[in-house]
Amino acid sequence: MMDSTLKKDSKKNGQRLLVFVLESKNFGIELNKIKEITDVLPITRLPGARDFVKGLSNLRGEVIPIISLRERLKIGGNEQGKQLVIVLGNKISFGLLIDRIVGIYEVKNEVSKAISSILADDVETSFLSGVVRVDGKEAILLDCEKLVEINE
Repeated sequence: MMDSTLKKDSKKNGQRLLVFVLESKNFGIELNKIKEITDVLPITRLPGARDFVKGLSNLRGEVIPIISLRERLKIGGNEQGKQLVIVLGNKISFGLLIDRIVGIYEVKNEVSKAISSILADDVETSFLSGVVRVDGKEAILLDCEKLVEINE
């Protein structure tokens, strides 16, 4: 279904990314880390969970934590998440609330590490793995394992 949006070029030595938007910033996750994309599921709140953990959802019998990337990355604004990206973690799968999907792109292995210059000083950057250019715009790469490892 989504393969039709891929930039088809088998000679490139790069990685495929799902690029999505939060507020006005582009973010990317390696496609091989993504299980599926779905509409937002009913979420059961968890008492005592961190602010960015919205709760748990049931995805066809699998209970997964739902994470607000907006709150995790300290991006202001109202939660606009209409879609969930289900990510395959080392220990658990989890859902990320995103604003909207831009597309799937093949990028060369040219990743800049200058992330701190893009985000505010108080934003934790340990789960950000770099910046790539996609369609003439910068996209911040997320390291999904580090994004949730404090909860596992």
